[in-house]
Amino acid sequence: MTDESRPVLLMTGGHTTQPLWPHLAETYDICMAHPQMTQLMADMGIKGAFGIQKYLNSDVQEDAVNTAYAMTAKLYQPEVSASIVNTIANAFNGDGVPENLREPQVMQWWPAMVGEHLRQEVLLSNMLNRLSIDRKVSGCVVHEDVTPDARTIVQFCNSRGIATIHIPHANCYYIGDGWDIHTESISAFIAASGEYMRDWYVKWGYPADRITITGMPQLDSWYSQHRLSKQEARRVLGVDQDAFLLIYATSWGQMTSTRGGFDEEFSDSLRQVMETAKEMNAVLCVKMHPGEGQGQEQGYLDTLKKNNITGFVTRQFNEYVLAAGDALVAHGPSNICLSAAAIGLPSVFIGTEDFTFPIPGPVLSRDNVTHAIRIAMMLDKTKVWDEFAKQMNASHPVGGACERITEFVKTVCQ
Repeated sequence: MTDESRPVLLMTGGHTTQPLWPHLAETYDICMAHPQMTQLMADMGIKGAFGIQKYLNSDVQEDAVNTAYAMTAKLYQPEVSASIVNTIANAFNGDGVPENLREPQVMQWWPAMVGEHLRQEVLLSNMLNRLSIDRKVSGCVVHEDVTPDARTIVQFCNSRGIATIHIPHANCYYIGDGWDIHTESISAFIAASGEYMRDWYVKWGYPADRITITGMPQLDSWYSQHRLSKQEARRVLGVDQDAFLLIYATSWGQMTSTRGGFDEEFSDSLRQVMETAKEMNAVLCVKMHPGEGQGQEQGYLDTLKKNNITGFVTRQFNEYVLAAGDALVAHGPSNICLSAAAIGLPSVFIGTEDFTFPIPGPVLSRDNVTHAIRIAMMLDKTKVWDEFAKQMNASHPVGGACERITEFVKTVCQ
């Protein structure tokens, strides 16, 4: 049940904002944009939570279809279709344009694709409009504001003077000069996890006076008084207490900057880790990235078997895996290294184009992962891992980001 006398806070889902729900629900009724998260909120007993789908009906759907395809019809105008074809050709420098992106093929499917995307965003805008008529929306909190649905939500709120807060789901370690989707933020405010994130957004043109450092809410649980012991984590995972457990954090082909060669780069990374596991006589845990394709687990298991390496593969259980480990190797500068630093676990990363960690921090492997691991294990915990963790997450080493963000939201979203 919702209390219609209470203000509404519009939110998107994700592991970043989930720890905030109980705190924010003390002040606001939370309207969730993602259906799966709405059900999770109900399961968690979050007071006053409801989904934006409450405002979905046949009239809203019909208007979305009519509006989207009226706009899409304009793509068939000769000057517009010619502009689309020329823009695509220029992107390929006029050479090697795939057949389905050439004229006339591209105009046989491109408008329909655009129309379907527009329909979804108009439908979301219509539901948001009905919400704003029905209830007082005090603010909007998102974990990213660059994908289509999140951008639509933030733009809707910005256009109506509703406060918008971006709580980035992770630090970004992009150091290139070209455009990258993560360098953008269209929200009115950013709740940054630490000094690194603040400085990174300022570098890309975001106003410093609209950034507040709050800490990283999804890591608050790592600082609880009941921190998991190495012995207990190994018992649960079935790892021998005397074994050297090497963790390999994988990645996935969602590199948003203009770059290529990911498959070759990742294959080489996997090869290096397998060689290191053999050299160190280690048990190897392949910690998969949640974004990797379904069924990839078997591929990693086959690789372990082929190389005669004892190990296991998992997508989940970060806290157990890291608590049990002796060292972590990541493909590229992964944020799992921040979780490792929070508990003092030495970490190494295999370099990727245009992405790197600041110093001090995880050790960059220069073609010898075993050597990098040994260096990482010799580093001073206070001078390296604690300093790195604090720079990335202002809540280290005590937590409390959820409370700070809640107070920040209450100040901005009135």
